[in-house]
Amino acid sequence: MVEHSSLTDKQKRLIYRANHRGTKEMDWLMGKFVETNVALMDESKVDHVDELLKRAEPEIEAWLMGKSSNYPEEFSDLIKEIQAFHKL
Repeated sequence: MVEHSSLTDKQKRLIYRANHRGTKEMDWLMGKFVETNVALMDESKVDHVDELLKRAEPEIEAWLMGKSSNYPEEFSDLIKEIQAFHKL
């Protein structure tokens, strides 16, 4: 877990949003990924993850769990990175 005092406000907001998705499963999937990686993310990556989190939760869950591969190309690498992180 990252020491929160070393993070920017934007990174802290991302952690909060990732951990408060609506279901425990998505809180865990997104929250653990963001908490582990946020300190290594540049501002562009933080913005990109934030854009993903703006999508509907069932849509993100389907993409991550492999139930749908119909995700926008812009999220392809990020979806694969999250899947690899969780070994999905």
